[in-house]
This record gives sequence, C-alpha cells and structure tokens, in this order.
Amino acid sequence: MNNLKRWFTRYGVIGGGVGLAVVAMTSCGASLDATVGYGWRDRLSNWPGLAWLDPVTPIAEIGQSDRSTVYLAGVVKRQLPLVGQGLYQLADGSGSIWVVSAASPPQVDTPLTIRAAIQYEQILLRGQDIGEYYAQELERLPQE
Repeated sequence: MNNLKRWFTRYGVIGGGVGLAVVAMTSCGASLDATVGYGWRDRLSNWPGLAWLDPVTPIAEIGQSDRSTVYLAGVVKRQLPLVGQGLYQLADGSGSIWVVSAASPPQVDTPLTIRAAIQYEQILLRGQDIGEYYAQELERLPQE
C-alpha cells in the first residue's frame, strides 16, 4: 500500500508539472512569441476532447465574442492597396470581414491566419445602426 501511495505521489507530481507546462504554453500571451502559443493550441485542439482550445474565432462569431483580440483564419477574397496601408476581405466558411493592415494586402485567394484587434464602426442611417465590425491586423502568422 505504501509503494502504491508513493507511485501515485511521484507520477501525480510529474503529470501535474507536464499539465501546467502545457497550459502555460497554450495560454494567450504566455510566450514571448505569440505564434508559439497559437501553434500549440492549434495542434492540441485537434485531439479528441480538446476542441475548446481552438484559438481561431469563426468570423460569424466576432460580434458575439467578448475578446477584443482574436485569431482569424480564412482566404483573401478582395484586396485594395491604400497609401501607407492595405485593406482586404478575409472569408472563412462562416462569413467575411474587412481587415485593415499596415502592410500591403496579400494576394487574392491566399490562405491566411492573423491576430487582429476587432473594431466596430457605427453607421447610422435613418436612426438605425447599420455599422459593421472590421479587423485591425496585428500580426500575420506563418502558414504551415
């Protein structure tokens, strides 16, 4: 009985340490390089029971999200180079959103994952708000 208790204590501490390390690596902002945390969460979210770790927010759910910074993945559908910045439309299976970027816009049909700050622009027309959400690109993540 004493050996069994020692075994559970030893491996419980090791398992707890490994679990703590995984949580630290996958949490947002836990690493100096945001792409490391994103990569771990993306890989782990494919495991059964860990889908809640998926870091990518579907575009259709942006208005329901309480986070101001999200990861978005999709394909560039339209783009417009502007002076000093770029504007492009990113679409996934759920919808599309316009993205403002300090860099030049990617080519049409380019698959892309970004970290972005979500903004809302209110537009009033005859007393009704017909505004839209848009994304301010913070970082383009490397495609694997």
